[in-house]
Amino acid sequence: MMRTSKRVTAVALSAAVASSIVFTPMAQAQAQESAGAPVAPFNYVAEHPTDPKPGFRVKPYLQKPARTTMSVNFFGEMGTTATVTLSQGGNTLSTAEVSGENQPHLGYTDLEVAQRDEEKIKGLEGENWLRSNNNYKYSVTFSDLTPGTKYDYAVTLDGVTYKNSFTTAPSKDNWDGTRIIAFSDTETEPAGRPKVDGAREWERNRTFAEGSLDRPGEGSKWFEKFGSDKRQGILEPRYPLTQDEAMLYNMDAIAKRNPDLFMVTGDLAQGSGYQPGWDEFWGYVSGEHGDLAASSPMLTAIGNWETFGALNGGYNTDGVAFGSHKGRKAYQTYFDTFGSDNPAHEDSYYRVDHGPVTIITLDSTNGQPDEDKDAEKGKAIAGNDKEFFDKKGDWGTDTNTAYTLEGIREAGNTDQPSFSEGSEQWVWAEKQLADAREQGQIIIVQFHHSPYSSGVHGTATASEHPDDQPGTPMRIYTPMFEKYGVAAVISGHDEMFERSWIDTDGDGIGFHNFDVGVAADGLRGDYRVTDEDGNVVPIEFNTYREWMAQSDEPEMWVDDESGVRQLKDGGKHYGHLEMDFEPVLCDGNITAKLTTSPVYLFPVLDSNYDLVKVERRVYDDVQEIYFKADGTPAPRGTKCESASTPDDKDRDKSSEKGGDKSADGSGKHDARNGSASVGSSVALGIGVLAAILAAIGGMLSVVWFNSASLPLPQPIRDAMSQATARLNF
Repeated sequence: MMRTSKRVTAVALSAAVASSIVFTPMAQAQAQESAGAPVAPFNYVAEHPTDPKPGFRVKPYLQKPARTTMSVNFFGEMGTTATVTLSQGGNTLSTAEVSGENQPHLGYTDLEVAQRDEEKIKGLEGENWLRSNNNYKYSVTFSDLTPGTKYDYAVTLDGVTYKNSFTTAPSKDNWDGTRIIAFSDTETEPAGRPKVDGAREWERNRTFAEGSLDRPGEGSKWFEKFGSDKRQGILEPRYPLTQDEAMLYNMDAIAKRNPDLFMVTGDLAQGSGYQPGWDEFWGYVSGEHGDLAASSPMLTAIGNWETFGALNGGYNTDGVAFGSHKGRKAYQTYFDTFGSDNPAHEDSYYRVDHGPVTIITLDSTNGQPDEDKDAEKGKAIAGNDKEFFDKKGDWGTDTNTAYTLEGIREAGNTDQPSFSEGSEQWVWAEKQLADAREQGQIIIVQFHHSPYSSGVHGTATASEHPDDQPGTPMRIYTPMFEKYGVAAVISGHDEMFERSWIDTDGDGIGFHNFDVGVAADGLRGDYRVTDEDGNVVPIEFNTYREWMAQSDEPEMWVDDESGVRQLKDGGKHYGHLEMDFEPVLCDGNITAKLTTSPVYLFPVLDSNYDLVKVERRVYDDVQEIYFKADGTPAPRGTKCESASTPDDKDRDKSSEKGGDKSADGSGKHDARNGSASVGSSVALGIGVLAAILAAIGGMLSVVWFNSASLPLPQPIRDAMSQATARLNF
């Protein structure tokens, strides 16, 4: 049943997800095995680990954002009908009755239940992190909306009502600023919660500030408090925040900045085929810990962990990629996008336009042909990236040698695309880039595997220092990105905080590549090896790097008044990239500016190493990118010192979502405040001119004494009063 108004259309969508593989109970699996058919290495449990509960399993979250449409998804456990209402200014625009459809492939497996009951997670013994097996998906799309307009919505499920609001994308020619925040590698899991074992190793920084003491070492109070782990063969201290705390503080910091959109560039859960990982993820973005995804649409990319089953088969079992298929299927169930030209690829790659900004998301998880990693590693080509390419002539074709296209197809998958030259995705990407360029859009591209990185995934399979899951094969897109004037590529995978500048033809126009894998998982450093003298040294493969937290943000360690070693600043921390787009007016056909700010969250500790607070700080690598009227980046080094916004350079930057104006500009541009500012300025100018003319004509007294009764707009009457005072009449 559906009730809709004439003004806005609400369409309840079917939540069904086509399944090309059926995971069977153990008895049937044994029968299949005896018949020679491939068998998945897991079974779904029949009984609920926890009884189904009324209300939201996943609170509403926004999908498919556009100028005139918005979709809302949510999940429940009871299978009852939900009611969704859209309103504006207290007036109901549309109401829809929405039915949910259970997604059995999101249920728990025998291995996940055994992890809770038998194997345990260290630090969570005796705790229950599993819910029921029911995952009813609900989805509704509102259409016929007005661009750049705020709407309120309410969802009632099982008597529980959730309320929030969203703002549609502005039109290209009527925008006043856009904020997008990006990070990658959230990799959520219950094991990220325990206070000690939920923390990750903190790889050593390359540099220390002048006068800094060394890091706490083995046997120190830090090691006693937080523990340690080995990384690349080196014993490293654990970070003072757990993965759970990192995600909580990161999401809180992002929410306070009121982004129009936020991007998660792959590796969302610690294995997409591991349901407890998804339970944790949704708790942070639209659940018990936070609900940013309910008001700011989330744009996600598929990473290698979205093709990973974790306990449930990893990447492949005897060559059949059951785990990879299970992971991709879960991802495709949770996220709905505008898709591509091939419906079979579902939501693997897609495009979103927000005002003058176009975000193109690619799937970097499989290239063709699949490589034989042992054969490739045998080539052991020495040198940095430029030397490597000169010798080999290509970057390889495979970003993940742990499974093959044939193997995932054998498991029943149909949505896995290739990213290689000439593939359907390649053709679609160039088509979208060409269209966005023709429309004069500012273009941002995101995908998971960073093509330019100094981390362990930053080399190539055939390199002297190889990697099984390199990001470098995605460099095949670099000429295309330069051709169509891409401004920035957002990526992750290496869990670095790094920026590279790519301008292969040397014309001063290129793109920045950001590795933003600092959401909540590893705090990795660059790829290091032991040289012939026994020294651990970085391999320096990525010659395009301009900034990296580990090398360009020196740590400053001091002993506090209690003699306890403390970090005062510097080093690598969890965080995100904030991107602020704004219209500007300046010489040289410059019409817009993008400011990128690498934000880090700094934990302040007391002398017992207990957390006092987490401070939002910005690394010293803020970039300003200017754009011409056609949306292409201006040559690097372009300055626009006298730049102003088309409305008013001093306008209020408070957020429409309620953000307070602050000294550091923490709120977004407010179109309403901007318009008011423009109106006041125009009125003041008219008032001053009218006052001067009246004075010259000897008529000011008449205007002044009768201004209240004259048919003038109130802003002009007020401005005339101000002008009269300024002229001392």
